[in-house]
This record gives sequence, structure tokens and C-alpha cells, in this order.
Amino acid sequence: MKESKELNPRLISICIPTCNRPGLLEEAIESCEAQTYGEFEIVIGDDSSDERTAQMVKRCRARARHPIRYERNRPRLGQASNVNRLFARARGARLVLLHDDDLLEPHALSTLDACWRTDPQLTAAFGKQRVIADDGTPRPEATARLNRDYRRVPERAGRLAVPALAGIDQMFPNNGYLVDTLAARRVGYRLAAQVGEACDFDFGLRLCVEAAAVCFVDEFVSISRETALSISTHALPAMHAFAQLCASDVPAAAHAARADALRRVAPRAASAYARAGDARAAWRVLLSKHYALRDRLRARFLYHLLLATRSTLGARMPPGG
Repeated sequence: MKESKELNPRLISICIPTCNRPGLLEEAIESCEAQTYGEFEIVIGDDSSDERTAQMVKRCRARARHPIRYERNRPRLGQASNVNRLFARARGARLVLLHDDDLLEPHALSTLDACWRTDPQLTAAFGKQRVIADDGTPRPEATARLNRDYRRVPERAGRLAVPALAGIDQMFPNNGYLVDTLAARRVGYRLAAQVGEACDFDFGLRLCVEAAAVCFVDEFVSISRETALSISTHALPAMHAFAQLCASDVPAAAHAARADALRRVAPRAASAYARAGDARAAWRVLLSKHYALRDRLRARFLYHLLLATRSTLGARMPPGG
């Protein structure tokens, strides 16, 4: 999968994996073309099942002011391999990952590049995300909640004292970040067979654990779209994130943060395991030290006990029972 030899130090590669969403991809491309930063390329990896995306990209190329490098994957690669292929194809020394249903703010690249001019040793930089509905309607309450829940708050702005915290606390977003290309390639996305539905979280966690320096800028740089699919699958990564946090080798300075993150994710992980039919794992989380006492005193704990019990009984029932 080797691709580029020499990386352009000023060029930023905006990497967009896509699959059967030409309309949304076109909006993503338009948000890239609107950037105030001048030196970038758009690199697209297409897992689509038909020609609609290829035709749309051809139209975009005709009016684009920046290079659009398109590749159709045959056979389709799947999310992780598609992203890794994009990382390999990048010609810029830094890259941005942008999912095809999301957008960049016009000043995104300029804002994140400014972090590097202040601190050339950075491995990655990221900012806040706005949330919009599927039809593009702004969701201000969801925006405030998203950035608060993932600790993208003013008091944490700047270079983080412990880079691993950005991954552990899920500050590091699922896309819209600027990252050193060689570091992105080295860490890479792992397959669903290894990390389930939490491949974005897994990448961010491992990247931040090994990063030399990570910077959070307290400005909006990307826009996250709440599609019907993203809403319905929001809880799925919880059990995989829980497993990865347990297994991660983090520096001693981040142990307390990992314990706190495990306490936050444990209730959702227990529920996800039970719903997935993995009763043993659900009980392991429910009875662990990570399911905090304060959470055991809430009605949700009883609900999760019920889910785990049903999962256990379901696993013991004979076929057709």
C-alpha cells in the first residue's frame, strides 16, 4: 500500500472515505473548496456500489480550484482499509480525515495550521465541532452538549500536558482533525474484527498515547451531521471503547483519567454487551469496579441488570425455545 515518497511540508491532504452518498460527499467537497488556507488537495476513496459518486466527482473536478484525487475501490475495502489507503495516498506532510457526511468550517485548515506555526513539534491538532441535523439545520443544544461531554472546553485549550488524555477522554474527534501524515500511517485504522464499531475512537486513543504533542484549539473547525444512521449506531462503540480502554497501555500520568473514562463508559458498555447477546461480558462490566457506586443507585442500573438477565436466559434457551 506504499504510495507517496516525498511529502510536501506545506500541503495538507484532506482524506475523504465515501460509500454511496454522492449528495453528501458533494457538500463535503464544497466545504473543502471554501477553505481560506490555500495549499491543499482532496483525496477520495470510494467504496460505492455504482457510478453516481464517480460522475459527481468528475463534475466537481471541472470547477475545483484545488486537486481532487479520486480512486474507486474494487472490490470495496471497508472503512478501516479505505482510510488506511487514503493515508497512504496523501502527498501532504499533514492530513485531515473528513467523513463524507461531515463538513469543514471555512477557516478550519488555517486555524489548525496556526497551531503548528506556534508549536512545530505537534503530532495532531483539533478543535470543536458543530452539530447539524440530517437536512443541515443547526442543532445548537446538541452542539453545546457534544463539546461539553467530550471536554472540548476553554480551560483545556492549548497544548495538552499529557497528550494521551485527548484520546482517553474522547476529546480527540472522529474526524476534522489535522495530524502528521507519517504518524497517521504508523498508527493506522484497525479492522472491525479487532475493534468492532469503535475504529475512530481506537485510532484517536492510540495516536494520542504515542503522540509527542497534541493541541486543542477552542474554535469550531468542523461540522458533524446527525444522520439517521449515525443516531441509530451511536451506542454501538461503547462496549468496544470499554475493552480498548481496559487494554490500553497509557502513561502513569493518565491512569486516573483512564479510570474516570471507564466509569463514564461502563453503563453504556454493559447495555451494549447485553443487547449484543454477550451476557458474560455484560455481567463482567456490571460487577466491575468501573460501574461506579453512584451509578448503581440509579434506575438505569436495574434496567441494565434486567438486560443482562434476559441476555443470560436467552443464551441458555435451546434453539427454537
